[in-house]
Amino acid sequence: MNALIINGHICWPQISEGKLNQRIFEESINVYQSKGYDIFTTQIDSGYEIEEETEKWRNADYILLHFPINWFGYPGKTKEYIDQVLMNGYGRIYAGDGRNNGGNYGTGGLLKAKGMIVNTWNAPKEVFDNPEQLLKGKSMEEFILPFTVNFAFLGIEVQPSFAFYDVFRNGEFIEGEFISYNQHLWQYI
Repeated sequence: MNALIINGHICWPQISEGKLNQRIFEESINVYQSKGYDIFTTQIDSGYEIEEETEKWRNADYILLHFPINWFGYPGKTKEYIDQVLMNGYGRIYAGDGRNNGGNYGTGGLLKAKGMIVNTWNAPKEVFDNPEQLLKGKSMEEFILPFTVNFAFLGIEVQPSFAFYDVFRNGEFIEGEFISYNQHLWQYI
């Protein structure tokens, strides 16, 4: 079994160096290795080769993509990575949108993998599921639907996501969240 673990953190010197996402990356590798997976890795900010990445996606049994939420979306380089790799994968990781084969829209995925989205947020957990807060009652899962739908479009069986909240202000809480994160991975791998 092969797992592809992608670190989508983009370094912003003196603002967001990437230590937390690097630790998530390393912890994820350790858990997948403990479960017997061979590991493919990508650290987007370190560069990548598009064809090699497409093959990693094609050959992965499990894909874990983690990244910080930057301005309520992917970091720019992470979005560029997704665009380049997925467009390059036409005919290998998806075959159209599904309707060309008589199916519904979004059923053209060729991957037979499981996948998980993991995010880091500056926002506190209280912002979600609260109509009085910025996101007007949306859950974290609702907010990240565009990311999980990307996986589903490719044929990936989406597993429950995981989020680290309030990462700039709550260092002690983050430490405790790694216990929950490891338990989450063990449950959904």
